[in-house]
Amino acid sequence: MMIIILFLVSWVNGESLASQKTNELREMQMRDGIIELNSTGYFYYTMEFPRPYDIVIYFVAPSCKLCNDLNEQYQKVAKFYSDSGALYKSESKRAVFFATMIFNDKNKQVFEQLGFVSAPNLFVSQPHIVFVPQDERERYLRDMKWSISYTDGTVTAHKFLEFINKRTGRQIDYKASTSEALTVIGILLGALTMGAILFIIGRPLFLNPKLWFIGSIIIFITCLAGVVYNIIHNVPFFTQNNRGGLQWKTNNGRQQIGFEGLFLSLGMTFTGLTMVLILKLKVLVKHQKLDPLLQRLVYLTLFLCIFLIVQFVEDNYRQKSHYNPIFWPPRHYIRGPLNKDQGNSF
Repeated sequence: MMIIILFLVSWVNGESLASQKTNELREMQMRDGIIELNSTGYFYYTMEFPRPYDIVIYFVAPSCKLCNDLNEQYQKVAKFYSDSGALYKSESKRAVFFATMIFNDKNKQVFEQLGFVSAPNLFVSQPHIVFVPQDERERYLRDMKWSISYTDGTVTAHKFLEFINKRTGRQIDYKASTSEALTVIGILLGALTMGAILFIIGRPLFLNPKLWFIGSIIIFITCLAGVVYNIIHNVPFFTQNNRGGLQWKTNNGRQQIGFEGLFLSLGMTFTGLTMVLILKLKVLVKHQKLDPLLQRLVYLTLFLCIFLIVQFVEDNYRQKSHYNPIFWPPRHYIRGPLNKDQGNSF
């Protein structure tokens, strides 16, 4: 009986402390928009049980230009969450709070504990971090933190939302301001008006099939390269690597540089057009008396171009993703007669 009473008392005290900590965080965020944590607050609100809530923490340094540049985007995301009611627990979701921590001598221990060697960093802390064993903590932290750098391209509120939503289980959408919405509508109406004027002036030109063919190729390249995504997220065309050199692609499956998408898109488009050219070549040169040997050399050159470009595209996808398309059959495939050969994966 005494054990049951002690259990009930500790449970009631735990529930009371959990509610107290939750209310304190809610009041601090509603008052300032972003909670400012020091090391004492970090250990109390994130590492001490009970804590029935998630905390998103933005780690910055005093002289960090990138930290200051991204601060506005982080504040936007915090407001989106607050406006959606995420400061309160729902039926299936924990409350989510947003905080920031500045690197200094007093907070240095927290940065080192989380393995941060630079700034800025984003960390989504969930309640079970309190119980994560030391040998599993590194894996947990790797999944829940984001060490932001210039190689990530232009980090926007969209990217912050994507990262945070995936870890909090919420689906908070980006809400454009009135000025942003009016700007987009104005640009759209202007483009439609200009397009209508150009069509009326150059009607015969716009009805030319060759123009539509070229236009469709340009549209295909644009869509395949992710140009619209790059514009929305302010993705740079080129960036710099850690050694200060020019970088035109990344090996991260979640990231893309503008030139990278365009270059691979051009490669895939060229491959498709070359296949069409191979099929139409005899029609295109029907009035030309080409030597059969020359024709074979042309076909061989076109096939070689296709092969090399496909290999190049495959290598880039293999570096960025677990999906590894290959031109040749894998080594473990059975080779032999048609009734045994497993075929070519390409």
